[in-house]
Amino acid sequence: MKNIVVLYNHETEWDKEFPLEKSPETRLSFEDFYEFARKEGYFFYRADIAWFKEESGCFERGWTFSAGAWSHVTEPITPHAVFDKVAGKYDYSLFDLKMGMSKKFAVINSPLFRVQFDNKFSQYLAFSEYMPKTFLAENPGQFKRALQKISTTQVVIKEPYGSGGNQVSIIGKESADPLSQPYPVLLQEFIQTAGIPDFSEKGSVADLRLVFARGELVYALSRIAKAGSLLTNFHQGAKAVLVPIEKIPASCLTLAKSINEKLFLFEGTNYSLDFMFTTDGSPLFIEMNTTPGFDLLRLVGTPQIKETYYRKLLSTFN
Repeated sequence: MKNIVVLYNHETEWDKEFPLEKSPETRLSFEDFYEFARKEGYFFYRADIAWFKEESGCFERGWTFSAGAWSHVTEPITPHAVFDKVAGKYDYSLFDLKMGMSKKFAVINSPLFRVQFDNKFSQYLAFSEYMPKTFLAENPGQFKRALQKISTTQVVIKEPYGSGGNQVSIIGKESADPLSQPYPVLLQEFIQTAGIPDFSEKGSVADLRLVFARGELVYALSRIAKAGSLLTNFHQGAKAVLVPIEKIPASCLTLAKSINEKLFLFEGTNYSLDFMFTTDGSPLFIEMNTTPGFDLLRLVGTPQIKETYYRKLLSTFN
């Protein structure tokens, strides 16, 4: 059996009966993955990065899931590999520690990959030719000047780090307040979209997520915003549907290929690419997620797709 530690930070649930008490969908999805992995010879743990001891190369404690129940592990855990799920905003402060780990065992995704691509501004610098026009503001003066350069009546304001749509707002330019921003922020032109060509329901606000493991497209899904919302995030009330590979527009696959040509420099990476489509059907790259979750896969994935993705993901820990 290979010991794999799923790495988090600021764990506050050690005194609970089970972790992820406030995120039941996430917990259920990991339980499904852990059970599959055990049958394949991988024993998974969950641990806070603060529990890692550099001298020994072990984690002093952790969680595990087996036989339908979570349990505390109080003896040292020696990993064969680490599955890094630490929030991206800590990439820089924890970089040296993670690189130290990588000298002892594999760290997936690469700490350098995460430093480079967790930041939405870095994503724009690397792939701006495929994305809506974006500006950086680090203070109110820059915010005002950037706002003047936005050609659309609405503006998308994003924090460089964040997930679940919690750090994203779409508002009219006249409502954008320079004094209330959590600087730095990104200002992005709002593009009118029309769902996935020849797939989405007419009039829906929907995106397309392509999920890759080891550089290979494994599955795709679409997140459809709830009525009256422009946000396609699952945690903002959107619903998800599986998208057959053959239904992905060829133009989007071509764009994804261009992005992947740069990402291939990193080995064994797991990530997702999000796209939206203009009213004329042209794809726009919106952002990358370097730690795609299992939540939506558990809800909409077929048994075959889940098995294929799980196997491909597990192979990165060898």
